[in-house]
Amino acid sequence: MLHRILLTIALLGTLLTGCVAPPPGAGDATGASSAAPANDGKLTVFGAYATAIEEPWDGVIHTALNKAQEAGDITYTYSDDIGYAGDMERILREVAEENAPDIIFGDAFGNEEAVRRVAKDYPDIAFVFGSGGGPVEPNFSVFDNWIHEPAYLCGILAGGLTKSNVIGVVGGLPVPEVNRIVNAFIAGATSVNPDVDVKTTFINSWFDPAAAKEA
Repeated sequence: MLHRILLTIALLGTLLTGCVAPPPGAGDATGASSAAPANDGKLTVFGAYATAIEEPWDGVIHTALNKAQEAGDITYTYSDDIGYAGDMERILREVAEENAPDIIFGDAFGNEEAVRRVAKDYPDIAFVFGSGGGPVEPNFSVFDNWIHEPAYLCGILAGGLTKSNVIGVVGGLPVPEVNRIVNAFIAGATSVNPDVDVKTTFINSWFDPAAAKEA
């Protein structure tokens, strides 16, 4: 298990250094790509993404893992645009049974219970997921983008620069991970301008550029 933990830490380091959004059309393929190629003794990694990899949150993970594969460090396959209607659990179980990768990366937001159920049933596979919850021994690790502090600073800028005394913030879904960022922005704005009116809108989607623009 120590060896597996060290491997996971190494890959997380790769994620941090490779976090740049992919250009349109980047990646191995669109949709499911779960067949594991010959790994030549390399660490095998599978990516499970609820949204399309064009969406920045999942896209940076995908890009980083692609870079690790290009560097010859891992063998990487993935499935994207899985959604939130139950396919995540099915795909994870199929991959675990048929390919048994060393590590599965992905995002658990919106699929939290399903991801944790699968991880519990396959203790020999390391699951590393973006999540608002805590890790679970022996094989479920979590990460998140802790951007509430820069959101607070953005709020300070907005609150100080507004001419109308009305500013807005747009979120995806009203879940704790998003609320944390929205509340930090509001706190920053009101810290320099107590009378500012902050209007909040949620588009009820993790990836809908048209709705975000309209909001």
